[in-house]
Amino acid sequence: MRILYLADAPYPHTQRWVRHFAERGHECEVLSFRPAAIEGARVTHLSGLEALGKLRYLVKARGVARLVRERKPDLLHAMHLTSYGFLGALSGYHPFIASVWGMDVFEAPRLSPLHGWITRYALSHADAVTATGPALARATMRFMPPDCGVRSIPYGVDLDRFRPAEPLPREDVVVGTVSRLSPEKGLRHLIEAVASAGLRDQVKLRIAGEGPQRRRLEALVRERGLQGRVEFSGWLEYDNVPGFLRTLDIFVLPSLFEGFGVAAVEASACGLPVIASRVQGLPDVVVDGVTGSLVPPGDAGAIAEAIGQLARDPALRLRLGQAGREFVAEHYDWAKNAAEMARLYEELAGSLAGVTG
Repeated sequence: MRILYLADAPYPHTQRWVRHFAERGHECEVLSFRPAAIEGARVTHLSGLEALGKLRYLVKARGVARLVRERKPDLLHAMHLTSYGFLGALSGYHPFIASVWGMDVFEAPRLSPLHGWITRYALSHADAVTATGPALARATMRFMPPDCGVRSIPYGVDLDRFRPAEPLPREDVVVGTVSRLSPEKGLRHLIEAVASAGLRDQVKLRIAGEGPQRRRLEALVRERGLQGRVEFSGWLEYDNVPGFLRTLDIFVLPSLFEGFGVAAVEASACGLPVIASRVQGLPDVVVDGVTGSLVPPGDAGAIAEAIGQLARDPALRLRLGQAGREFVAEHYDWAKNAAEMARLYEELAGSLAGVTG
């Protein structure tokens, strides 16, 4: 099967989907505004007009449509609705799958009437729409044409790679997160929680990731006198994430906005109890009181209370972590998720291949 993707090539989840199907003998190509290599696939960089930002999607639409027609794939799959999904819809090519990944539905349609129109236009031209979780699928349904559905197909985790560590005695309880260091991730609230009187001498915090808030977060650590208690590990290649997670006892995802929360799924797969904000898609991946705790967004006190409870109770950490691993195996096993996407590909390919208009 010839599969043409419209997606950001450097994005880890683009890489995982494309590599999966390339490894299974499909001919895969990615049209991307950001360059990156993907093993086994061809990547065509849609260069130029970077200064235009999002406007370049519209300016480049005619050229992208021409490339799609020239390639004549068996299937066109766009990832992220209001950018590549819009381009896919404008191309008029079928069969066409649009995958929504989070804020392209939770936030973008509300930015302006134009964004709302783009959302509905892209969804109305797709032969199938997939979402990463039930909450996102329900949110997407509000913008769908009548009598059309949305399939929930998550990007899960490889349970062989993301697995629990052998328990080791540690002097301190280690709390950590893997996140972009940007305001919407709520990391300042996590630092404030660790700075509270009941935790500052009880836990250590490890933060993996890079982003525009790093200097501000480092300054906050100094202001709160947490030098030596908080470690910034920097950017991690995806292959190094499982090893980092296995150095932790508790995982925290204090996001203010989060469309899905794959980081929480990866942490649960590693047998960690997860504390996460009760926002958007996170209740789909963290079962309150079963695999971890859900707390109000931006509430450092609630985060501190949840960390403290887990820090004092190793048996509770173990029980929640084991339940989290079982939950992921049932709902977010990458092999099962990829097989479901493959079934969708097979359903559509051949039925409408090469149709335009």
